[in-house]
Amino acid sequence: MYQIPRNSLVLMLVSIALVILPHILRLPIWVTLMSIGCCFWRVMVYQGRWSFPGKWAKTFFVFGSFLGVGLGYGTLLGLEPWVGMLIIALVLKLLEMHRKQDAYTVVVLAYFVALTEFLFEQSIPYTLYMYIAITLITSALIGLNQAEVSPKAAIKKASSMLAQAMPLMILLFVMFPRIGPLWTVPLQTDVARTGVTDSMSPGNIAELVQSDALAFRATFEGEVPSYNQLYWRGLVLSYFNKGNQSWTQERPGLYGQTLQGKNDDAPWKGNMEYVGEPIRYSVILEPTNQNWIFSLTLPEPTDEERLGLVRDFRFYSFQEIRARFQYELTSYLDHRTDVALTEFWRHRYTLLPDGDNPRARRFGSELRADSLSDDEFLSRVLRHYMTEGFAYTLKPPTLEGDTIDQFLFETRRGFCEHFAGSFVYLMRSGGLPARVVVGYQGGEFNRRGNYVAVRQFDAHAWAEVWMEGRGWIRVDPTSVVAPERIQEGLEFAVEGEEFLADVGLSLMKFRSSLWITELRLQFSALNHYWDAWVVGYSPTMQMELLNRYLGDIDRKTMGIYLIGGFFVIFGLVALFLLMKRSTRKLAPVEREYLKYCQYLADQGLARAVGEGPLDYGRRVSEARPDLAPGIRAVTNAYVRLNFAEDRPEETDLLRKAYRNLRIRSFA
Repeated sequence: MYQIPRNSLVLMLVSIALVILPHILRLPIWVTLMSIGCCFWRVMVYQGRWSFPGKWAKTFFVFGSFLGVGLGYGTLLGLEPWVGMLIIALVLKLLEMHRKQDAYTVVVLAYFVALTEFLFEQSIPYTLYMYIAITLITSALIGLNQAEVSPKAAIKKASSMLAQAMPLMILLFVMFPRIGPLWTVPLQTDVARTGVTDSMSPGNIAELVQSDALAFRATFEGEVPSYNQLYWRGLVLSYFNKGNQSWTQERPGLYGQTLQGKNDDAPWKGNMEYVGEPIRYSVILEPTNQNWIFSLTLPEPTDEERLGLVRDFRFYSFQEIRARFQYELTSYLDHRTDVALTEFWRHRYTLLPDGDNPRARRFGSELRADSLSDDEFLSRVLRHYMTEGFAYTLKPPTLEGDTIDQFLFETRRGFCEHFAGSFVYLMRSGGLPARVVVGYQGGEFNRRGNYVAVRQFDAHAWAEVWMEGRGWIRVDPTSVVAPERIQEGLEFAVEGEEFLADVGLSLMKFRSSLWITELRLQFSALNHYWDAWVVGYSPTMQMELLNRYLGDIDRKTMGIYLIGGFFVIFGLVALFLLMKRSTRKLAPVEREYLKYCQYLADQGLARAVGEGPLDYGRRVSEARPDLAPGIRAVTNAYVRLNFAEDRPEETDLLRKAYRNLRIRSFA
């Protein structure tokens, strides 16, 4: 039976607690309690109070945990169940740690659990946290092999080892041929993500904007468009569901062929007309577990392998976005689409269900009948929102039944989805093709990082109306009720209500404080560079970086640089270790005795390698009988100070004998 050293056990238990702690909110409560129980059981075993679990108890733990994970998550397939099983294996192995090899297994499992955290989070704080956890795991490994080392010394040695490995790690990260990191693998997960959805009903976007979570960051090559031009188009909702009074997407089959890349063709590709100067930008999108992509209008595809353009002129990803997703786009704010709309699509975009919202349907028809043109009809509808006491609010009243009628003619208090949804309904009631667009509007420009940060409270809904000879044009009814929302942002549009009232602590609430805002922007810029250059370091970025500083290189040349850098770093480390002198501090007794030995060596009586003090004293006494009394005095004093049980605490005796020897030699 192997008894793990106490110091190593302490470090091991602390490191296990650290690697499990970030997963607690994702684990069923019983897994957390089981982890605590197993650690406590291991401590009791070490103290001799409890015994190891028996064969049947271990069998019960294993199969019970297997079933518990399946019941707790509802499935055994997916990222969270697998991580949960790995954590259970880690803590159960503590109760089966009979041999030294078992302790090594626990350490390796702890390393793997630490690695799994990067499947969920790759931010700087989490990276620093896991670096500390890995340092403690390495300290526990050192303690297993050096039982006499204290926890402080083990941590110091582990920190030194990891620091020495850092240059090699950086070299391999920059130059080693890139493969997709673990956090970019599309693994199944049940983690809920906030963001816009493919269905819009009154109130759901108002709930979304009570979050300050980051949606994405956009970096522009040139000048950043003005705030009121930043309409980040994500989804087009063109079907009104009578049952739940919500707007949803059309069936994908109606779109026909998807435009994938620049070289592929689609029947509707000719309906896109770019006007004006292009705007080039890159976006780092936070995980959404969805396929839609956010972009300014009108986007032009630049990433043919991962993105596709749909019939309603929006991009989507071919794979669900389960990790940070970086892509590049080119948009034309001045454009025309679907100038010649077919009868089929005219019918689809004016379609409304029968028998619902009769007052809104009648009101739209009457306004269109009294208007001389489509432009006048559109203007009269917008004027209705301006003059009839409509109010923009984060807390609109609950609507039931015919929600469009209630909002337009009774409550008149709503959020962007109320205005956009009712506006499109009125347009269709008057026979004008229209649809709802959801996404984000605006964003905070960070001059430190030269990018625009778009957050969940920037979620927005607006309308697109088809006009003869001009195609689809954007119309935002919110802008006529609360223009400050479009010009400056949500915070300025709801001054009478508390901004982010449902968020406990958010630095976004203190944007009036200059120093807090500056600190927040600095940290946000640091995170942006981390996401762009570390988390998002792709094979394309690697080749661009190496070509910029090393010229045009191929895989063979890169391999030569890599091997060369590898040997240079190892050579420097070896040279440092060879040149490093021992820093062991000598005791005063040893220093005095070495002075004595050096003095005799200068007299031609050097001490042989491995020669003990008694043998050395006898040999020198025979060679120099005149010094024999002094040599015996020094030797006896040194032996008493080092080996005798009653050795004195001071070195005066040895120092005095050595001084008398030197005096005698000069006599």
